[in-house]
Amino acid sequence: MIAVFIAIFVIMAVMIYFVTASLRIVTENASKKVNVYFLSKLKEFDGDFKKKMNELEELKESKEEVEQRIKILKQDYNAMQVSRFYKPRPVIRDAYIPVSHYIDNGFFADYKTAKNLLVMDKGSIIKTVLEKFPYHGNLERYNAAKSILELLNFNAIYDLCTLEKTEQLKVLYDSLKKKEKALLGEFIEPMDEIEEFDILDFISWLKQTVSIQTPELKAYLGEEDENYDNVADNVVCMFDKNVCEGIRIVYQGRLYDYSIYKSRKKNEHIY
Repeated sequence: MIAVFIAIFVIMAVMIYFVTASLRIVTENASKKVNVYFLSKLKEFDGDFKKKMNELEELKESKEEVEQRIKILKQDYNAMQVSRFYKPRPVIRDAYIPVSHYIDNGFFADYKTAKNLLVMDKGSIIKTVLEKFPYHGNLERYNAAKSILELLNFNAIYDLCTLEKTEQLKVLYDSLKKKEKALLGEFIEPMDEIEEFDILDFISWLKQTVSIQTPELKAYLGEEDENYDNVADNVVCMFDKNVCEGIRIVYQGRLYDYSIYKSRKKNEHIY
């Protein structure tokens, strides 16, 4: 009898084990299927979300473009109107002084006229200036002054400034060529004492000499890609953002202005 109970108990234990194992397997499979399904749906949602975000960005860009167009149209419309603040001032002491318009509707017509008048052959203008005003400076003096300036770089100036005035002149004099020594002698000739010599004053004097004697013709242009250096060897073209139209020429201390130039600006070029 006891053996029967033991057999029944063993059979029930085995059945419980198999049922438990089966439930565990079913649970694991169900969990995997649920996870796979959830991940697939999450990917679909993520794709839809990105798509919606892209559409939203496109709508924002379209909105900005429309707002910009509206702004431009409003500006164009306002440019065609007379300011609502415009009205004649009252007569004071028999003097009638009208108030000017805030918006000058004739500006664009005037600008177009000026631009048409300034259609020019800039290369020919440079040639004409060179032909009518030949170089009358002293080229040897210019080359000598320029050569000394090239010699007196930052390190050379620093080294000279550490020496006494007499030693400065001696070292400088020994480093110069014949024509360069003549310029140095010309600079120190008016001095009563050697102590009056100042290397920085000498450099400023040399720069002024170069500026006066330079054979270079500097052409200031409003476009960065314009270049007329091939007109002559002494032509140097420079970009000046304040030149709206035309050309400005600086040659032998004179300014030849054939331009519309933005003046009274902080960044105005000093010639």
